[in-house]
Amino acid sequence: MNILSRMADRVRGIVRRKMVQWSLTLPYWSRIIPYSMNKALKISAVYRCIDVISDSVAQLPLILYKVDPKGYKTPYRQHSTYNLLRLEPCQDMSRFTFFKALMTSVLIKGNGYALIERRPDGDADQIILLNPDCVDITWIKDEQGVERKRYRVTGISQLVEPHDMIHVLNFTYDGIRGVSTLEHAAYSMELAYYSESNASQFFKNGGAIRGYLSTEAAKVSPTQRDEIRDSWKEGLDSENGVQSKIPVLGSSVKYNPLQVSPVESQLLESRQYNVIDICRFFGVSPVKAFDLSKSNYNTVEATQLAFLTDTLAPILEKIENEFTIKLYTHAEQSQIELKFNTAAILRADKTAQANYYRFLISSGVYTPNEVRRELDEEPLPFGDHAFIQSNMATMEEVATRKKKEATQK
Repeated sequence: MNILSRMADRVRGIVRRKMVQWSLTLPYWSRIIPYSMNKALKISAVYRCIDVISDSVAQLPLILYKVDPKGYKTPYRQHSTYNLLRLEPCQDMSRFTFFKALMTSVLIKGNGYALIERRPDGDADQIILLNPDCVDITWIKDEQGVERKRYRVTGISQLVEPHDMIHVLNFTYDGIRGVSTLEHAAYSMELAYYSESNASQFFKNGGAIRGYLSTEAAKVSPTQRDEIRDSWKEGLDSENGVQSKIPVLGSSVKYNPLQVSPVESQLLESRQYNVIDICRFFGVSPVKAFDLSKSNYNTVEATQLAFLTDTLAPILEKIENEFTIKLYTHAEQSQIELKFNTAAILRADKTAQANYYRFLISSGVYTPNEVRRELDEEPLPFGDHAFIQSNMATMEEVATRKKKEATQK
């Protein structure tokens, strides 16, 4: 390694440490508000956002393609990792369970880790999902004194090389460690949590508003005060304070509420806003969180496409890049492509789907058998031919044809 390379590595190390120090001193860094995972998942909007993102990623098949010199792609079924990524990354879980748990870890913990176990030939034999709490990033100096990243895993004595560790980051400041969405959304989740708790307490008390009893008398003796209090208690359930019958008080006794009513505090409006605010942090439309107050059929259809392009596409790209870099050599990377099949999310109603395939066939893009393969149907004997409409021509061809017909007459 020459002097310039060593200087560049040292500069990168200094910049990396400064980035970490800068991120830890941000004024809105929400570690000042410790927020437990279990508490966050009790909020329905948080649970739904995490569930819909992780489920959507998990249901998409991850297909390995072989790319020929002309750029055409075909499924690379002969490669040892084809079924590993499509069906069973490890012995303990299926592909769906693996990617759902990985994405849940990314969103909640900020980082998703998976250890690559390799065969003697270097290809991946298993991809084992790891608990983020059991993984730590450390830096060691090599023989030239340059700091290199390694992973320290609980239960493994040796440090894990980066090329043997799948590391999917959520939002990140330094490109090394991811930050949980829950940490940035802590203030919004606190508001949502207390709104739900307030609503729960209100209904638990039978809709009764806390307050106090007052009298117009100048002075109330201890005996009179106890009688008024006992009369009020008789009308309430002794176990949970819910009113079971109507208390009867003297004409000079008045009830004064201390608690703001749900209408005055706009409790319902606050709970609706909390859903929208939490959805912003996760990049999920409120419609996907089952807030259908301002939606219709066209909105739902457009939301599905927006969810794929705005929310899922960056996540899928992130996973595809990480798995390609870690699972395959540089020589293989120029001949293969790892890609999620998003057709499951883009499926529309039967009429729209039929028009879509009809257009592809009539334009010569797909053959009938290629469409039947996507629909899981058997191929037709003569369905491998491409078709194109021939009733269109240029203006020059039409003019030439008419001139020729006129000449013949």
